[in-house]
Amino acid sequence: MFRIATAAAEGASTPEAVADCLAQLLAQQMADPRYLMVQLDTRHDLLAVRTAVLARWPQVRMHAATSCLGSMVETGTHIGPEPGVCMLAIADADGDYGTACGPLGDSPRASAAALVRAALASADRLGERPAMVWVSSAPGSEEAVIAGLQEVVGTATPIVGGSAADNAIEGRWQVMANGEPVGNGLVVSVWFPSSRMGAAFHSGYVPTGQRGRVTRCEGRRVFELDGQPAADVYATWAQGAVARPAQGSVNVLMASALWPLGRRMDTIGGADTYVLSHPETLAADGSMTLFTDVAQGDEFVLMSGTTDSLLERPALVTDAACRMGEIDPSQVAGLILVFCAGCMLTVKERLDEVRTSLRATLPGVPFIAAFTFGEQGPVLTCDNRHGNLMISAVVLARD
Repeated sequence: MFRIATAAAEGASTPEAVADCLAQLLAQQMADPRYLMVQLDTRHDLLAVRTAVLARWPQVRMHAATSCLGSMVETGTHIGPEPGVCMLAIADADGDYGTACGPLGDSPRASAAALVRAALASADRLGERPAMVWVSSAPGSEEAVIAGLQEVVGTATPIVGGSAADNAIEGRWQVMANGEPVGNGLVVSVWFPSSRMGAAFHSGYVPTGQRGRVTRCEGRRVFELDGQPAADVYATWAQGAVARPAQGSVNVLMASALWPLGRRMDTIGGADTYVLSHPETLAADGSMTLFTDVAQGDEFVLMSGTTDSLLERPALVTDAACRMGEIDPSQVAGLILVFCAGCMLTVKERLDEVRTSLRATLPGVPFIAAFTFGEQGPVLTCDNRHGNLMISAVVLARD
């Protein structure tokens, strides 16, 4: 029988919060889950989580990652002031799940390939293609991670997940499977569920008429758009929301959250879809940095969003995931949502409206949300991609 249940607790004591979560799951007849996802505030101790979970369920495959300010489940938002722990457990006697975790090292692409092979071995399905790869990576190397994963599982396998996060971009994020937590690392899960599933990867923004081509860049830094200083071009596009500093650099993450840059990736029903890049800093030398890799020749379109559009989008992406999996919403057993931390912070005071809309879309369905520093998901005509200010949704059917 396929079942999903969630649990959540808040408190400074990690052992007490985890014990509370485990008691909630046991009360929901989750006696022996095959897979456990943990999203938690970085103030919690991941080693204490591992100790408590494996003492109860030594065979469970665990996938844990820190999430900005905490997490959310269908029963409540848990983003402080006390640090929160949220869990989603899957009982699936006929399915197979595997996890692996390790450092990204000098070659994130090679590390990702090795870890997904280890996860397949953990599931005892080495050499097979999973229904989905779930990934949580330290921010900074997401494109290389996807490339490494696709070397092993191919481009047709959905790769869904979100970059681990902390509460103030201090590098305190961590990931963990069944071993030691890792800071600059990657945790990979492979899923072979007995039920059907669907995944979708969207943004809550619309294109404006402003666009330009990258004419000079390096990694995640853009020096020029159409031959002009990128910081000046973007500041003009953003209608005064940001400005190039006179010296040094300035962080614009919050100011740019409603004005990201988009690259067209697909057309669905006649409408273009975009994968977004979140501007991080503007510098006095005229350059700007993003939270995604950039290539010379990329065309960026200025995207525009509103608080209302960000609040509405999770339910719409969830509905799209149901359609992708050909799953009637009444048959959904559970939902996993990846919601960009930048979007979450923008709508933080109204975040419970997201939870309410998800409960209205999927009444009675358990779900967990991760608030991430980067999002990954499948794009119909372009394999799997990494973006910012995006939302990914995965739904699983009861059958």
